[in-house]
Amino acid sequence: MPFAIENVRITDLTWLLAGAGGPRMLASLGAEDIRVEWKDRLDVLRHGNPTIPIGKDRERVLNGETVMPEAESVNQGGHFAGINAGKRGISLNLRTPKGKELFKEIVRISDIVVECFTAPTMKRLELDYDVLRKINPSLIYIQQPGFGKKGHYVDYVSTGPVAQAISGLSEQSGLPDPYPPAGWGYSYMDWSGAYYCGMAMLSALYYRARTGQGQYMDCSQAEPAIYMTGTAVLDYMANGRRYQRTGNRSPYVPAAPHGAYRCQGSDRWIAIAVSNDDEWRALAGVLGDPGWTKEDRFKTMASRLARQDDLDGLMNDATQAWDPWELTEKLQAAGVAAGACQTAEERMFRDPQLKHRGFQTMLNNSFVGEWQVKDFPVKLSESPAYVGGTLDRGFPCYGEDNDYVYGTLLGMPKSDQEALADEEVI
Repeated sequence: MPFAIENVRITDLTWLLAGAGGPRMLASLGAEDIRVEWKDRLDVLRHGNPTIPIGKDRERVLNGETVMPEAESVNQGGHFAGINAGKRGISLNLRTPKGKELFKEIVRISDIVVECFTAPTMKRLELDYDVLRKINPSLIYIQQPGFGKKGHYVDYVSTGPVAQAISGLSEQSGLPDPYPPAGWGYSYMDWSGAYYCGMAMLSALYYRARTGQGQYMDCSQAEPAIYMTGTAVLDYMANGRRYQRTGNRSPYVPAAPHGAYRCQGSDRWIAIAVSNDDEWRALAGVLGDPGWTKEDRFKTMASRLARQDDLDGLMNDATQAWDPWELTEKLQAAGVAAGACQTAEERMFRDPQLKHRGFQTMLNNSFVGEWQVKDFPVKLSESPAYVGGTLDRGFPCYGEDNDYVYGTLLGMPKSDQEALADEEVI
């Protein structure tokens, strides 16, 4: 079966997660993604932990051992491998005149250019949208600065946690006052920004198919995060109520008990949410109908909500006698929403549902060999959606596809490529 967007070519100047995630999605749907890098300022994910082990260390990891190897190459970044699977990779120095001219030739045969530098960067390089659209009038250009192309924050440098904080999400997460905000994890906003970027690119391709026109797209990373604060914003606008952190408790929909409770083992937990009295009685039955579940103070939802501290303490005492997975299965069978709080190892290597759906996929890289990455999270019935893309391979090694891009696509002789490499252009 053909991929949905098999004839689309992306020139990819992104890095980290927020930038690289959108084009990664399109590569999974069939686009040819050409990732442009230069050795003097590589994506930090190429260097950072976790490092993909090679040789004997690799076999030990695949056999379930815990290994933390030191990187021997820029081609071992674990996060980089996951976010750049199915892409091609070239080396190109955009700070040289010849490098800029080569970049323009690549843009000439591309459908999309996507970058996530600070807002003025490409203009300073004289490679911004106004320049590139003269070369390719139907070009789609996506810029992903942290806070947009214009405005008060235009020169701010941003990462996922910064966008998350300014959006208000960090303040909303954590235990109630006087405890400090906890945040939502390091890369949460990176993925949110990536999804919006992917959606924007697909919409621009659809628009161009209808009209023949390309366009510029300003994809701020912070604004998608603000969408996720919607209920709190609406509550303040309509009722004047400031959001109060609630920890694991349900902030708006009545539910009690509602939280994560200790189970057997070291640091093992189960999430349980009870939203009506029928579920409460079912929960009590699974736990063996302990006496406290029959007390008047927990009889109704209103009374349970009023005594959540007491209820959570009793729940923790009761669930500690259980294996989290056994309790999950029994509660689910009784109609109670519950799920074991999985570790990374369980989620990636033991979860039977993810295994059934083929979520973890082995892809080959020319340096590390086969390595497991997360597949595209949506299944399409009539076209492939596959993290290896049309290449059916993992992440690109640095400069791996120079000969394909400069030789096959641009028609440059091998001798010229070697000369440009000597000049520190490619």
